Amino acid sequence: MACSVTDVRGFPGVQFTLGYPEAIGDIAGPFWFGTIKPVWEERADGAWLCRGEQPGQLTYEILMIPGEDSVTSRLTLTNRSDRTWKQGMAFNCVQCSGDPWIRDHECLRTWVRSTGQFKRLIELPRVFGPRPAIQLYSVEGAPPARDIPFVANFRATPEDVVVEPWIAIVSRDGKRLVATVSTPGLFLFQNREYSCIHSGAGFGQLKPGETGEALNTSYFVRSDLDDWYTRITANHERLFIPS
Repeated sequence: MACSVTDVRGFPGVQFTLGYPEAIGDIAGPFWFGTIKPVWEERADGAWLCRGEQPGQLTYEILMIPGEDSVTSRLTLTNRSDRTWKQGMAFNCVQCSGDPWIRDHECLRTWVRSTGQFKRLIELPRVFGPRPAIQLYSVEGAPPARDIPFVANFRATPEDVVVEPWIAIVSRDGKRLVATVSTPGLFLFQNREYSCIHSGAGFGQLKPGETGEALNTSYFVRSDLDDWYTRITANHERLFIPS
């Protein structure tokens, strides 16, 4: 349930690890990293297809499409259980600790956008739960954290903060960034201990046998935050439309 990204233009010699997915399934009880052994298939067009299954519970496919400075993941999730899921989810991790110019354990260069303004995470309210290094945030158009069991269980989400469904870490010189975006976005998750960023994707309600779709893109770009933001608002046309 993981892969590595190497030879990225603008990040010479750096290896990034993607946990895709780090958790997936019913929002009330997803399956975590390591519990499913997926099958990877390299396609002739350079993409990779990842298939996973938990018998009697779920199947999923992720088509990972490498680009010049991004990895686009098209996800499908099917409910194979006998119960209706209030919400399906995929929790995707981008590990940034491999680059000393990017990693940001203090959240001084980790950015989101809230109430129409760019905000460093250090500027936002925090709730310190049982794992103080972890912080989660509610996303525009998605249910609030208290209504998402996976998120609420961490007890680390401020109730008065809502953000857009992306999170980015800008390099020390401000000329590069790593970011992750999901549509539909369900929640954001940041772990200061490992300097990893997550944009959880939502699939909506899934009845037995139903399949949902979502999109995640991880960016590894030579860009400042303003120019990158202009780019993603064009690429993710549903990004800021409440579901």
